[in-house]
Amino acid sequence: MENTVNKDRSRLRSSLRRIAAAGLFGLCSLSAAFAQKQDYVQYVNTLQGTDSKFELSYGNTYATTGMPYGMHTWGAQTGPNGEGWKYQYSVDKIRGFQQAHQCSPWMSDYAVYSLMPEVGELVVNEDARASKFSHANEIAKPHYYRVTLDNGITTEMAPTTRGVHLRFTYPRKGDAYLVLDGYFAMSGMKIDPAKRQISGWVNNQRFVNHPETFRNYFVIQFDRPFEEYGLWENEHDERFPGMTEGEGKGYGAYVRFKAGTKVQAKAASSYISPEQALLTLDRELGADKNLEATKKRGAETWNALLGRIAVEGGTDEEIRTFYSCLFRANLFSRKFYERDAEGNPYYYSPYDGKVHAGYMYTDNGFWDTFRSQFPLTNILHPTRQCWTTSRYRASCLSGLCGGKRISA
Repeated sequence: MENTVNKDRSRLRSSLRRIAAAGLFGLCSLSAAFAQKQDYVQYVNTLQGTDSKFELSYGNTYATTGMPYGMHTWGAQTGPNGEGWKYQYSVDKIRGFQQAHQCSPWMSDYAVYSLMPEVGELVVNEDARASKFSHANEIAKPHYYRVTLDNGITTEMAPTTRGVHLRFTYPRKGDAYLVLDGYFAMSGMKIDPAKRQISGWVNNQRFVNHPETFRNYFVIQFDRPFEEYGLWENEHDERFPGMTEGEGKGYGAYVRFKAGTKVQAKAASSYISPEQALLTLDRELGADKNLEATKKRGAETWNALLGRIAVEGGTDEEIRTFYSCLFRANLFSRKFYERDAEGNPYYYSPYDGKVHAGYMYTDNGFWDTFRSQFPLTNILHPTRQCWTTSRYRASCLSGLCGGKRISA
């Protein structure tokens, strides 16, 4: 009798487990289907928290567009090169659109270079080239940024994990220039007019153990020919017309397109090599015929992630605040690894200055993140958080941290 009861109980438990598993699978499927149908990115405003300054913080964020935990993000720059408050809502001029990684204005940024479209006269100085704009002509979403400057130039950006798809639309009248600023520190530039390509590297960084081996290699592929080109340097704003290759402190480049043109540019970068940057460019952007394709994929990725938490009740403002914060919470810790030709992960280590096989995550200051960020990540991304934590632990146990707080 006892054996029969135990067998019945065992069958009941097995049945309940199957029912529960089926119910959970159905619930997850419904949640996933529901999330895919929702446009969560409409609630996100990446300008939230940007009305900050050194004296008083309302968030200390900057307007950035990027993929979840992406190696790079991209955003408009209102502050001077090297300034921690790189985008301030109260400033009415933009001086560039830059690759960014900053997790705090107190830490500043690294591996930065910027692009600034201009119409009319070529101006390289970052203060003089700054152009007025209005927030009424600005769209700032996780997967897409657009702004029309007062001079009539429209800039659009749609990010990938390690790159960005840009589009510059110039007014019909006036020369159409694009200035590449190498930021501070050493940089190298190469212009290839035949390939409609600009490539190079930047060395600006902070808290890197081996700055002598640190480089961010980038490549930018354009879909329109160059009618004029040259290099320049931002120490004295000296120009070198017609020069196609050079390196030095603050080196940059410039090109001119046909007046009134619409230019697409695809950019990607690598901490490992120029070849890896090209490989990443082809892998992440090669199949995208236009910016809309990159933008659409980015929206789908963010909607799937943001849709893991569906909130109800509250005001429209509260919902927008929630999803804007959830967007920020899924930018860090940043992927610092790349994929080789076979798809294997490897990375440049800012700790020992060498390239290693495996994964690397960075840009988490550990400033009270254990109270909220890590528990949230454990819920939303349990597998990924396991990888991230294991990498932190391995770096510390191996002594690679060297007792320093690493920002890059």
